[in-house]
Formats: sequence, structure tokens, C-alpha cells
Amino acid sequence: MTVAQMSLSPTSSSRLPIAPAPRLSITACVCTRDRPELLARALRSLLAQSRPADDIVVIDNAPRTDAAERLVRDDFPSVRYVREPVAGLDVARNRALAESTRQVVAFLDDDAVAAPDWLAHTERVFLESERIAVCTGRVDALSLDEPGQRLFEENGGFARGDVRIHLPIDARRRALHGLRAPLIAWSISVGSGCSMAVRRDAALALGGFDDALDMGPPLAGGGDLDMLWRALESGYDVVYEPAIEARHEHRRERAEAIAQIVEHNRSLIAVLTKAVARARGAHRLQALAFLGWRLAKPGARLALRAAGRDPLP
Repeated sequence: MTVAQMSLSPTSSSRLPIAPAPRLSITACVCTRDRPELLARALRSLLAQSRPADDIVVIDNAPRTDAAERLVRDDFPSVRYVREPVAGLDVARNRALAESTRQVVAFLDDDAVAAPDWLAHTERVFLESERIAVCTGRVDALSLDEPGQRLFEENGGFARGDVRIHLPIDARRRALHGLRAPLIAWSISVGSGCSMAVRRDAALALGGFDDALDMGPPLAGGGDLDMLWRALESGYDVVYEPAIEARHEHRRERAEAIAQIVEHNRSLIAVLTKAVARARGAHRLQALAFLGWRLAKPGARLALRAAGRDPLP
């Protein structure tokens, strides 16, 4: 054997070990209440992930029947079922954080469907940096067949475009180019709880989700936006990654869509008011200025509507 042949021989001493691909443990969670048909569809999308969840849990929030429990037991035996007796979406989200032992908890609404690479792209985002506490994804309409669904999309929907946003980095970068906006304005424009993942230890360090929000009338939302803002205010990073795709079934009737838009705006005002009350220094001034704008915005929309340039009645 020549020296050249010896140098090319695949001996054990010449083989380089192949490092395993980095991996995080992930719980996929659906918080639900009395919507077993929608829950089944959401769970099927989670079980079809290219990167399987380490754990899938259903938090059944103050159910009036045992339909969800029977569904999970009979049709989804690999899914863990947890009944949370106290009503409130943020109560259910906090129960998920308590039930999970994984590094990341990824939330999908029961009326949403995750794309096959939903968890794979979520994992890639959190692997970028331990500073990333919250990650949201792009949520498009599942259907636009009904008038309520079309109106909700015309009003902005849940999608936030196809450009990735990493906060606070991108907010600072764009400010250098004259595109100034307070950080709290950025925080409400990078996704929603329909498709949201949190680093569990960071979410717990922040005190979890605020269970005074997302309680149904009169505050049927806001917990997701509040978590995004508190993460940024506390020095964590937040990422909107459009590759994390899901689709949401909007409300069908026009009156239902209008009611949901009103609910979202009322909840946003509550979140901003809380931010003003709790923030200090520059953050408080920015939150106060942004709250003032959001309170004035309905007047601006009325003027646009009178000119035929706004979809809401």
C-alpha cells in the first residue's frame, strides 16, 4: 500500500465525528373551548408536521361538554388532554406553560391550521439566539368565501407580510433611515396569538400571560400583544417569521367580523393603557403618545370612510 493509499483509507482514526443537528424540545398546544370539529382539524395539522412536536397538549378551557375530551381520547391517543376549569384564554395559555417541560411552547388557535413546516421553522428561529423570547408567524385566511371573512381581511387580517422582522434590531435599523416608530407600535404589528411560540423559561420569568386579558367580553383579546410588548420592554428579542405559516378560519357573518374587530381594538386600548401605567422613562412617553394616536385613529377612519377609502361601516 502506498502512502497516498494509506492517507485515503477510511480508518477509524481518520473519520471525523458528525455533530448532531441542534435541536430544541417543543410542546405544541391548542387551547380550545367547545369546538371539537375545529380542534380535530388543528390537531391533524400538528400531527402532520415535518418536524414532529415532542409533546402535543390540548387545554380544554372551561368546557360545557366532554366532546373535546372524547375526541382526543378516541381519535388522537398520542395527544395529551388537560381540562382547565377557569375560563379565559390566558388562563389556558398559562396552564400550558405549567404543564409543559419543554424549552418552547408553540400555540396554535383551534380555528387555525398549521403548515407542514410550522414547527421546523419555529425551531430554527429559537435556535438563532437565546435572547429570542417570542416568535410569531404569518397567518393568512383559510377561506374568503363569506362576507365576514372578506371584511376581516380587508381590515388587515392577521397576516403581517412576507418580510421577516427581528425586534428591537429592525426597529433601530429603520429608525436610522428615517422610519421612526415607538417600539410599542412595532410590538403590536408583528403577529398574533393565532400562531405564537414562546421560550418557556422566558415566558415564566415575565410572569406568564396576563389572565386579566383574553377573558371574553368586554376584553376578548390582548394577551398576545401584551406578551410581545412585555418581552421587548424586558430586553428580550421578538421575531416575526413569515415562513412559519398557518391559516385561520375567520368569522363568516359580516356582523361577527365587525364585532371581532371592535373587540380587538378595545383590547388593544387596554393593553396600551396598561403599558402607560406600568412603563417608565422613554417607554412610558412612547406608550402614551401611541395610545393617544390609537384613541384618535377612529376619527381618522371615519373621515376615510366618508371618502370611500375604508372598508368598515
